[in-house]
Amino acid sequence: MANVFDSALVVATISEQVQTVLANRLAPLRIMSTDFSNEVRKPKDTIQVPLVTATSATATNPTDFTPASDVTVGKATVTLDHYSQFFGITQAELAQGHRLENLVRINLNALADKLFSVAITPVTTTNFGAAVVTTTTITPGSGHLASLWSAISKSDRKGLVVTPEIYSKLIPTNADFLPLQNGAYGFDQGIYYANSFSGAVAGLDGFAISPEAIAVASAMPAIDPAVANLLYVSDSVTLEQLGMTVMYNITASQSTRAVTASVEVMFGSAAGLTSGTCALII
Repeated sequence: MANVFDSALVVATISEQVQTVLANRLAPLRIMSTDFSNEVRKPKDTIQVPLVTATSATATNPTDFTPASDVTVGKATVTLDHYSQFFGITQAELAQGHRLENLVRINLNALADKLFSVAITPVTTTNFGAAVVTTTTITPGSGHLASLWSAISKSDRKGLVVTPEIYSKLIPTNADFLPLQNGAYGFDQGIYYANSFSGAVAGLDGFAISPEAIAVASAMPAIDPAVANLLYVSDSVTLEQLGMTVMYNITASQSTRAVTASVEVMFGSAAGLTSGTCALII
């Protein structure tokens, strides 16, 4: 029997929305140490994420070209869990493209918020010490940005992640403000906002960070072949801006014409180097 729903429409919508929604909502992951792959993993598998902390000295007029071995590479062990966002698709949503698009977007937003909450789980005062800034009244001239920058000054790569409220106060309103691009206010890895900081220390409103502070890893979920044969569609899409690969599955009942979809990924995070690499805003 032929498919009772337009699987091509669902696939195209999920693939397109994954690229836009997840890439935007998970943009702050760019300033963490990551190991994103399309390898198949099971829950509680671990990935060793490398943390490069030092390199060899730059040679001047060298006479010996033997590669140096002074590079210091640490590692953080990240435990993966299986995260899946399920949602049903009605005939009305299949018939109207915009309704299907909205449905997929809402569910991807929920998945993105969950993944971000997992990513920032290590952001605690236990790992990184007391808050450097204890107010949300951060403005370009308040001195708080300088305090955050100074707290991780030894890092050669610095980024900032804040609440939308704080971010709004940094948006340029005249020529005296800096455009919010890489390098703004000294944060060469960029300034980002997150809609929620649940999963981290209570009351967190943001943090300045170097990539060595948090290690994040992802992989593809394992699906038993017997289950895979029951799916109309089982495919994956890689986020071009992050390199993270997520799986999506689609199945349907030919008797009820009910369609169910899921977007899934193996994901986890762990604290990396905790000295001078992350400064909290609470």
